Amino acid sequence: MVGAPPPIVAHVQTPALRETRAFVPVLHEGDAVPAVALVDQGGHRFSLQATGGFTTIVSFIYTRCRDARMCPLVAAKFAHMQRALHGSPIRLVAVTLDPAYDTPEVLARYGAVYRADPAIWTLATGTRAAIDELAGRFGIAVERPAAGVVAHTEAAIVIDARGRIAKIVDGATWTPDDLLATTRDVAGLDANVAHRIRLWLASSASALCGASGTAGFTAGAALALLVGSAAAFGMIARRAFAKPR
Repeated sequence: MVGAPPPIVAHVQTPALRETRAFVPVLHEGDAVPAVALVDQGGHRFSLQATGGFTTIVSFIYTRCRDARMCPLVAAKFAHMQRALHGSPIRLVAVTLDPAYDTPEVLARYGAVYRADPAIWTLATGTRAAIDELAGRFGIAVERPAAGVVAHTEAAIVIDARGRIAKIVDGATWTPDDLLATTRDVAGLDANVAHRIRLWLASSASALCGASGTAGFTAGAALALLVGSAAAFGMIARRAFAKPR
């Protein structure tokens, strides 16, 4: 008797599973900051939600970054702002996007290079999950294509003393004086109107660049809009500071 033929087995190639990420709702101006657990360069726990009555400027960096237009530039700007903040109700927080490497000890050494005063400037780390959640909530896109390399977008976020987002400035082209003027205004301190206008224009330019693919929206239209906005704000500023006759 001839034995039955062996069963036919189909070998199906299963595609590699991609890493899935949970949906993270992005925060906007006016939203409350989430209570994400962080650790500062001294090893102490803290949260951006617990403002302590301070107005806070937050940005994202990592110590191994070698792009002079990104993290080192942001750190240099923070160092510049720090010198103007002694005795003021404003603090600075730089959050690392490379928590596996940027331990509190590494952040402390990095801060020392820029003479970071822990009373004013906090360098923060945390778990990978906490960092990714916080970055995602602030709209920071993060990819880690290789060991020691973090590709990310940049922004400066101003949080008011109540723990709510007051201002989001996309990119890293902001100037320390302009950002400080806006932050002082949020904190209820005297501020320079011209600096605030320039920061608004810079932030608007970043937003317009993101809309470059919109149908019918050309670079000329963007420039016209910015010029028109600058003229309008200039007129408002002149009227605001005009002496009564």
